[in-house]
Amino acid sequence: MKTKLKPLVFRLSVFILRLLCKIYFRAACSGRENYPKTGPFIIAINHNSLMDIPAMALAVDRPLYSMAKNSLFRIPILSWWLRSVGFFPVQRGKGDKLAFHTARQVLAEGGVLALAPEGTRGRTGSGRPKAHTGIVRLAQEFRCPVVPVGVKGTRKALPPGAKFPRPYHLSVNIGKPIILEPLQVNHKSMDQMQQQVNSIMEK
Repeated sequence: MKTKLKPLVFRLSVFILRLLCKIYFRAACSGRENYPKTGPFIIAINHNSLMDIPAMALAVDRPLYSMAKNSLFRIPILSWWLRSVGFFPVQRGKGDKLAFHTARQVLAEGGVLALAPEGTRGRTGSGRPKAHTGIVRLAQEFRCPVVPVGVKGTRKALPPGAKFPRPYHLSVNIGKPIILEPLQVNHKSMDQMQQQVNSIMEK
């Protein structure tokens, strides 16, 4: 795997971010017991703000990998930290085969993968971006569960354009694992895959 997280940096980062969220944002997390105890699985999160990354520290149960937009990896110190805690670059708006290959490697090695199916920071209500089906393709290929994780309050804490987060209450809720109905992943099943990813995002 091209990206290898550094366990010590990962654990220290989670500890610091979790402490920050609890003190500054009065953050809370529920449902951590819903995570599968063994084997690969995918975490599906809603993406509302850049504060989603710190908030997800509350929900960490074991080391995990996730994607981040490739422009962030052009900043030397930030790039080192992102790779050290399990992030790998993705070109948004394109079919990034390398990023998808890395995601497959994570699951093939029994790891945990966190993805935001909407791909970009969403709006609220009916204006949310259309969810992409990549998460369904991966779950179908590896026959692994998808765990829905709802992050709330991050957009109020750090809305687009804001330079400093507000002390707004954050909450992270971990749902029960979803086992998708098996289907053949091809162009004929696109509608079914879209229905499955929409169902994941509703949960």
